Amino acid sequence: MKKIDIEFDFRGRHYDAIIRIRQKPGGREFFITILDWELERLLYGNQVIKEADGSLQANVLLENKDQTELKLTIAGQLSKHMKMRCFTGDVCVSPLPGEEGWEEWHPIPRHLPGARYK
Repeated sequence: MKKIDIEFDFRGRHYDAIIRIRQKPGGREFFITILDWELERLLYGNQVIKEADGSLQANVLLENKDQTELKLTIAGQLSKHMKMRCFTGDVCVSPLPGEEGWEEWHPIPRHLPGARYK
């Protein structure tokens, strides 16, 4: 099993995560372990991102806003690292920079380059 380290910013703080990659017949699965106890607890039960059709698929629970924001933040960083688009359902949450109109597709404007966290 391969592992990668990623860094991400969440609510004004910097964090690290380890992503374990497991090869499956339908594509890879990425298991997130956040190196912060509180954020790890927040993500608990929804820490897998799957690869499907050459893109990442980050399923989220819309009723849990904090967990959704955290998972999409990590999925965005993983997407950049893997150079793959990331979707949640049919919505592209992390298109590849340089694609026409990619800024308009991003559902969390504060994560766009140059945006500030509010």
